[in-house]
Amino acid sequence: MRNDRHRVALGAVLLAALLAPRGAAAQGRASPHQNLGAMECTDCHRTTHWRDVSFDHRRTSFQLLGQHQTVPCAGCHDVRNFQGAVRACGCCHADPHRGDAGLDCERCHSETGWRQVGALEAHARTRLPDLGVHAALRCEDCHRQTGAQQFTGAVAPCIACHQRTYDATTNPQHRTLGFATRCETCHQFATWEFALFAEHDAIFGIYSGSHAGVWRDCSTCHTNASDYRTYTCTACHTQAPTDRSHNGIPGYVWESTACLGCHPRGTGGDLSFHDARFPIFSGTHASQWQACADCHTDPSSRQVFSCMTGGCHPQATTDPSHQSIPGYAYTATQCYSCHPDGRGGTFAQHDAVFPIYSGPHRNRWSSCATCHTDPSSRSVFTCTGSGCHQQTEMDNHHRGIAGYTPDAAACLRCHPQGRKP
Repeated sequence: MRNDRHRVALGAVLLAALLAPRGAAAQGRASPHQNLGAMECTDCHRTTHWRDVSFDHRRTSFQLLGQHQTVPCAGCHDVRNFQGAVRACGCCHADPHRGDAGLDCERCHSETGWRQVGALEAHARTRLPDLGVHAALRCEDCHRQTGAQQFTGAVAPCIACHQRTYDATTNPQHRTLGFATRCETCHQFATWEFALFAEHDAIFGIYSGSHAGVWRDCSTCHTNASDYRTYTCTACHTQAPTDRSHNGIPGYVWESTACLGCHPRGTGGDLSFHDARFPIFSGTHASQWQACADCHTDPSSRQVFSCMTGGCHPQATTDPSHQSIPGYAYTATQCYSCHPDGRGGTFAQHDAVFPIYSGPHRNRWSSCATCHTDPSSRSVFTCTGSGCHQQTEMDNHHRGIAGYTPDAAACLRCHPQGRKP
């Protein structure tokens, strides 16, 4: 009888188990997750234990790297709704910079660790993108101000770290010569070499002009490290070739201060004195030449010159324009004797034949062609050309004069000095 009761009870339990809703055993403990989306429990949990959790974050758009791999799920997610995780670093990490470095932590930091700072990447979009040797420093070595404005405020000056180097530098002697302690004025941030002293070009061009790139350091020209007013030009410009190129230059000496006196910009010398001998910076020859050799064909003597080089004054055109000129010769010395200022010849001898530089005909003509109409013969001339001595007027003045004829030869016979008889 008792066995029958046990069998009835066991049957009731089994029947109840069969009729119970599916999953009732799992509802013995309520799930903390209210929104799993399309995920299943087994995507994260194992049957060994509920706390045995593992999820492959590579399945999402946010891959866990470095230190983030050890963070528990609840460190970033609200376990009630895994779909609403916030990616902003500031949601989990307190900002020690108080917003001074911006909200984009990844500009400087990575998942490897807060102290592993990518200085090169951090500086890439700043006013100082190339850190050079400074990339190995800690941020606080230069950004010494703590708290607010640590990275937007003024950084420590270079001299704060490099005072000892400044004091010990001998080429040139920074302290003795009173160089500024703003290192960045001359030095690049990436390396001490190569220093740039741009102000030098205001004194003498070494970064521009013919001396750019031809020197190694200050000692190339400045041989006394304690006095940079001392300099030499002759270490590069040796005497033999320099003497040859200055042969015939008045006042030339092979000496550095004399070099600077004539070549203050390090370019071709100031030859303004040349205009007193023959105008080449003014007058008809200005800008018609490029180098001394255009006229001075012998580099060993500036006394030698030519008027016929470089296509200047070719004989084919010079001879006809000097036809019948007494004493004319197609030579440079003859050119200079008649054209000492490079302009149309004065030909003062003309006054002995007929006065054109004195008397009533002075300044009444502009060129030889005013009177000499045949360029092949200066013996041919006219008195009536270019509006001079019009025949009607001449006829009226000579009315009743015996033998008068209105031709140039007759004019010269009666008026050999260009005056009234």
